[in-house]
Amino acid sequence: MAMAQQASLACSTATTWRELTNTSWRDDDYRRMVMAYLIEAVYLLELERQERRDAAAVAQQWWKPFQYRLAHEIVDERDGSVFGAIFERDHHGADAAAAAGAASPSGAPSAVVAFRGTLLRAPTIRRDVEDELRLLARNSLRGSARLARALQALRATIDRFGSENVCVCGHSLGAGFARQVGRMLMSSSSSPRHPRQQQQQQASAAAAAALEFHLFNAPYLSLPMGVRSVVKTADCLLKALRSGAATVGRWHGKALRNVAYANCILGYTRLESSRKL
Repeated sequence: MAMAQQASLACSTATTWRELTNTSWRDDDYRRMVMAYLIEAVYLLELERQERRDAAAVAQQWWKPFQYRLAHEIVDERDGSVFGAIFERDHHGADAAAAAGAASPSGAPSAVVAFRGTLLRAPTIRRDVEDELRLLARNSLRGSARLARALQALRATIDRFGSENVCVCGHSLGAGFARQVGRMLMSSSSSPRHPRQQQQQQASAAAAAALEFHLFNAPYLSLPMGVRSVVKTADCLLKALRSGAATVGRWHGKALRNVAYANCILGYTRLESSRKL
């Protein structure tokens, strides 16, 4: 509880975006915080889409200050819902920041693949909860219609930037997707019969081993742990809504920052390599 209060207090300080972005990416707390912010951006993309607003125009406050851009939304083709996103380094924004005297970030990943968790709203609740229950019951997301899309997005990002320059992050159900696609890159369903297939699998495993994962409130360790994660997430959101900075059905300003900071300290796991998945 004391840590949550400290996190909430940190949200209300007069820290500027420039001070945040000048912080070295090699600082673990800073890196963790930015991952949490990018995950919150994915939540907001879907919430604003449901409200039929320009989602990117609102959500960009969660990636633009860190010199990223929204490269691609990961969408469930069945209903058009956004459950993930790919963020890439905005070199134009970095050049502008350097011209303004801001320090260039050190160690920032070239791309971040982020996945949101469950949204308890009518347009997404059914499919979100289906995947959540699948994950809790089977410790796996195999069978999810979203899984192939998530894996395709990650592979495309690795092909473009190299796995050593890519971070994967997720909150709650999104942490489950991040973990699952990492495990799928590491393993294969059958033994390869041809040398070329074997080389492809070895390359895929090597790529997965170099990825960096940031998992928040991952509900996959066991059913009781999953329940505790849901309780923590609900408590986090409740505190954000009670902050007085959010209205029903919308996440704005201080409320979003409260959630992001809370995500940084509740149930956080950083994996330097997918070998530990």
